[in-house]
Amino acid sequence: MLNTLLKNYIAATSVKAAAIVDKDGLIIASQVAGDMNELSIGGVTAAIEKLYDRIIMEFKLGGRFGTTTFEHETGKMIFVNAGPTAILTTIASVVASTETILPYSYIVAEKIAQILDIRKEIDVSMPKMSSEPMKFSFKVVILGDGGVGKTSLLNRFVSESFDQDYKSTIGTNIMRVDYKIMQNVTVGFALWDLAGQQFFQKVRKMYLAGCQAALFVYDVTRPETLYNLKTWKNELLAVAGPDVKSLMVGNKADLTDQRKVSFEDGKAVADELGLSYVETSAKTGDNVKRAFGVIAYLLVKDKITVKEKIPIK
Repeated sequence: MLNTLLKNYIAATSVKAAAIVDKDGLIIASQVAGDMNELSIGGVTAAIEKLYDRIIMEFKLGGRFGTTTFEHETGKMIFVNAGPTAILTTIASVVASTETILPYSYIVAEKIAQILDIRKEIDVSMPKMSSEPMKFSFKVVILGDGGVGKTSLLNRFVSESFDQDYKSTIGTNIMRVDYKIMQNVTVGFALWDLAGQQFFQKVRKMYLAGCQAALFVYDVTRPETLYNLKTWKNELLAVAGPDVKSLMVGNKADLTDQRKVSFEDGKAVADELGLSYVETSAKTGDNVKRAFGVIAYLLVKDKITVKEKIPIK
């Protein structure tokens, strides 16, 4: 089933090759495009073996849709986390459009996670993406205790800047930005940065109303901010209901000497809350776009596909 899934993924995206790699760097399944004479299964294996350390690192960078792209001698390499035990590794042409490939990569990663969880028989066909220009608008709230870096994350994402001097948000701060998830698909974010102090709780209820997505942010140097996310999630549920797309973010990952929450402990809380997890640094920019990219995908994945599917081969 996994090999069939990879074949359909390659057919839908015209990438050169795709492989599923486990947390030990071993290949579970792999496929190569039929017209790629210069690239064999052995070539894919050799490329992945050279990138063993990078793949292992990717397992520590976040939740189900953690994504990294870089160029390698074999081609453009795209890593997408596929649940807790696997990474989808894609080899594409160096001139290939990542924005066109990634929506399919996320779909395949989800299917891989379901297959490996042995939940049920999975439909391994690929949906067709709409080619019409599309733009969506969503309200996203950023939640977490004061001082965890919510405003810094937004500044890094929106303006690619970082202010070393901390200034607490008074009430709420709203930023707007367009994020292109595909060449023809734009997500317009209205990002609501909500004050984390307890005395703002009453007014937060008004700000939470009508949101479609949420980022729950904590500080990896302050364990109490992690455990308080349970209260933050309950506050959101009481106002916005259970259908809000959400992601948990461990921020300030650059402060390695001050860190008091391990990746594993953060991931355990995320699993308990039913959230995907990623660690970020607003200061260096690491994984910030990745976090908002995951939210964008979760919000539009059911809206950018058409009923017709690419047939199973």
